[in-house]
Amino acid sequence: FEPGSTFKVLTMAAALQSGAVTPETTYQDVGYIEIGGVIIRNWDRAAWGTQDMVGILQHSLNVGTAWVSTEMGPKAFYDYMSAFGIGQVTNIDLSGEAAGHLKHPGDSDWYESDLGTNAFGQGIATTPIQLLAAMSAVANGGAVMQPHLLERVVDGDKVHTTQPQVLGRPISADVALTLSSILAVSVEREADGALLPGYSIAGKTGTAQIPIPGGYDGEKTIASFVGWGPVDDPRFIVLVK
Repeated sequence: FEPGSTFKVLTMAAALQSGAVTPETTYQDVGYIEIGGVIIRNWDRAAWGTQDMVGILQHSLNVGTAWVSTEMGPKAFYDYMSAFGIGQVTNIDLSGEAAGHLKHPGDSDWYESDLGTNAFGQGIATTPIQLLAAMSAVANGGAVMQPHLLERVVDGDKVHTTQPQVLGRPISADVALTLSSILAVSVEREADGALLPGYSIAGKTGTAQIPIPGGYDGEKTIASFVGWGPVDDPRFIVLVK
């Protein structure tokens, strides 16, 4: 499925790690941006004025996220998405896992405008476990972990326990902590239905269009939320789709 705005977390993580932006970097949101001849607009088609990176995530601004991707440039953006495991199987212990799809510059189906739309999760196909594994790096100090279903195998007196395995570290612990803190504030302001008294939760909502032959479904969308917590010592991450 196309992940939609939940994917903005990965774009922002890459931008912060690459040094293309800081949380305080601002841009002028006039309600649209043109990339590769395609006009990209915000979800509400409104102009939000001067915004920093915190505002982009709090208000889930497509224009701001697309602008961030152009500040990075295509090579950095797609290198980071690959480092997060997008477009690749996670090798979870189940057969027949789908890899999703991430286009790259030079592919026959990649266009310059894809840099802008891919940045907010459109034109990209992920699986829920792939998206969870990638976003868990933000909750887990920058480390992408090997996902498993199987915890242990007991055979008589023999016990085999699955051991944690780090697949990569696409972002630093500092960037992960900074972004988690931003997303904790974002949840309080954007999705307070995900909150529980006494707990600090970080996360991001998403509303994704559904591809159909010739374009996108005009009525149906996929709503999702990815959240983790407690923010100061994360113990879980959940995707609701």
